Amino acid sequence: MTERPEDVSDLPASGADAVPWGRALSWAFYDFANTIYSALVVSYAIALHVKEFTGVEKFTFLTMAASLLASGLVLPLAGELTDRTGRTKRCLVALTIATCAACAAISAARTAWVILGLFFVANFGYNASLTFYDSLLPTVTPRRSLGLVSGIGVGLGYAGVAFALPLGDVVVRAYRARGPEHELAPLFAVAGGLFLCFSLPLFVWVPEKAASKPGAAGARLVALAARRVAVTLRALPRHRSVLLFLIGNFLCVDALNACIFAYAPYVVNVFGLTKRAALLWMIPFSLGAFGLGAIGGRLCDAFGSRFTLLSAGICMLGAIVLCSVAGSFAVFMVAFVLLGGYGLATTWVAGRKMLVELVPSGQVGKFFGLYNLGHKLSMIGMVAFGLLADLSIAGIQAGGYRVGLLVQVVLFTVGMMCIYKVEMPRETDG
Repeated sequence: MTERPEDVSDLPASGADAVPWGRALSWAFYDFANTIYSALVVSYAIALHVKEFTGVEKFTFLTMAASLLASGLVLPLAGELTDRTGRTKRCLVALTIATCAACAAISAARTAWVILGLFFVANFGYNASLTFYDSLLPTVTPRRSLGLVSGIGVGLGYAGVAFALPLGDVVVRAYRARGPEHELAPLFAVAGGLFLCFSLPLFVWVPEKAASKPGAAGARLVALAARRVAVTLRALPRHRSVLLFLIGNFLCVDALNACIFAYAPYVVNVFGLTKRAALLWMIPFSLGAFGLGAIGGRLCDAFGSRFTLLSAGICMLGAIVLCSVAGSFAVFMVAFVLLGGYGLATTWVAGRKMLVELVPSGQVGKFFGLYNLGHKLSMIGMVAFGLLADLSIAGIQAGGYRVGLLVQVVLFTVGMMCIYKVEMPRETDG
């Protein structure tokens, strides 16, 4: 029997060899893989593709919200189970394969409702997989390097986007030459294939997470996990900093998810970009976020996750405001790339590390379940944008889209206020 590697997150660092880089980079490459799906499908193709069938935005945004809700409902239980069973990677592999298959199948679908159904399945799997992925982080690096490795993952994610977008453009142009009715159809098969391909390093080289609380099996284990989740939820008010972090993270990610999903329909309808131009302009953003995410990881390790997360929030607020009122695409892109690139990438980097620092190491899976629950239930801003975007506002060109984006400022501001009030363990020890 192969011996399962130990959790390395609490081991003391001892120079350059403290991080097992083969394991850490294999883990980080999953960010490279899954952000290809996020960029090509969620941020770009799905809303434009479905609107060609339906003529409106709302059905895609409502399906996106429903998939987030469905995945969110299972995440706390899933997180508790990962702590108790040691089957974290196994679940991650299964969800990834399901996501890639459903995503690829969209390319062959020819009705709006089949497309939306497949997108629901793919997006459910993609979002549900993130709890299992995040829970593997402490198995690949010592605790003091969590920010660095998490930042490398986020940076590789945006490098993956920069890799996938030109390839996607080549595929669409080649397909367009055949005169198809729906020119974005092949992108879904490309996204599913690339997601699966670049997930393989994690599948092969990242170890399974050890069960920290082995015990009951089968239905008894599920019932026990459900009871533990209920106990954790009831106890959260006594853990003020964790509760404030989870609430603040929920509100910030709510706004971020809306902004990510709104990118393509926003630039097409507000600035009149072609679909191809909308795709290509994601490349400088991805390259900027690649470097800025790595910088955010370094800042986390040097100045603390809370300070770094607050700096990301300030930048993201500035990006949302400037992008929503920008009269020219040039102003939009400067805010989008510089402020938005740092704000978006560093929010993921700092949030992961902040949660690990706030909770006991043996309960990381459970709390990442709650952390990702906030991500998946974050549909307020998305539904608001989807409903507002279809409205016409007198005197404002594409006014519904602009107001829908500006609404995200409220959510992000309240979220940052909660993060500001969190007391980190190291800040109160001295």
